[in-house]
Amino acid sequence: MSFIKTIAAAVMGLALASPIQAQDTRDFLISTAGTGGSFYPVGVGIATLVKLKLGTRPEGKINLSALTSQGSFDNVNILSDGRADFGVIQSLMVDFGYHGTNDFEGKPKETLRAVTALMFNTNQFITYKENAPTGTISDILDMQGSKVVLGTKNSGGLLEYRLFIQKLGAPQGEGFFDESYMGFRQRAEALINGNLDGINLTSGIPNSSATLALSSLGDKAVLLGFTEEQLAKVTDGTVWGPYTIPAGTYPGQDADLQTVAQPNLLVTTADTPEDVVYEVVKTMYENLPFLRSVHGSLNDLSPENALKGITVPLHPGAIRYYEEIGITVPDHLKPV
Repeated sequence: MSFIKTIAAAVMGLALASPIQAQDTRDFLISTAGTGGSFYPVGVGIATLVKLKLGTRPEGKINLSALTSQGSFDNVNILSDGRADFGVIQSLMVDFGYHGTNDFEGKPKETLRAVTALMFNTNQFITYKENAPTGTISDILDMQGSKVVLGTKNSGGLLEYRLFIQKLGAPQGEGFFDESYMGFRQRAEALINGNLDGINLTSGIPNSSATLALSSLGDKAVLLGFTEEQLAKVTDGTVWGPYTIPAGTYPGQDADLQTVAQPNLLVTTADTPEDVVYEVVKTMYENLPFLRSVHGSLNDLSPENALKGITVPLHPGAIRYYEEIGITVPDHLKPV
């Protein structure tokens, strides 16, 4: 089922119980990423849920609309600059932004506040089988100088992957590959057409562009997996952790595939009203079946996973909700 049809079907179920009334509404924006990955449908799903549940009530209406962007790195700046109120961002980029390290060196974004962990951002690297004799992630170390797209320019996926390949053993991050910059679907199409040697699709699963590439190329392409040794090497001391892509997620994938992932977070700023954040996160957790019907990656969304990968202060509105449902919020995640 297409994304539009999925949203429409899910909306119909909620709309039956949500009479629309035209009254004053507080409007907010959520920044996502390009349309070919998981951030966009996840953001649209959250926005749609908020509109239906909070934007149609008789009073205290809250409306949320989704924006496209270049991804996590871009979203850190968009939130910090006040161009959006919420954003879907990789936990690593949130950490860098808040603390003013790495790609945000000397420019801390101290107003960032976490709301919840959403889903896991999964390492998905596709190349031709001729480039991957072992079928594992270490094969990319022999692809130095190859034409590869790791992400859009300055995206979280791109910046993260440069760090990742160094953790794996590459001598450098930037410049290891002959890089170009494209959105998810564009890079999948370029691989299909033989214009690239490999593509990184860091996102939740399933990724529609990964499905496109693997279905079009068939047995000519491979989604690289990880051995236990490789998993241990790249997860030691990092935000990445082991992750299994279940068999059947992608065309031709007959067995579970081991990879790594980091949490993606729903993030806001200290300027967003406490009652708004409280209502948004409460609505999300009270309507998990709807969100999971929007995109499979949101099967990861649960109270048990809510605080995973968060290294910056939580918003007081989120803390209020978690404490109401019995989640203990560690002191280091409470704003000073």
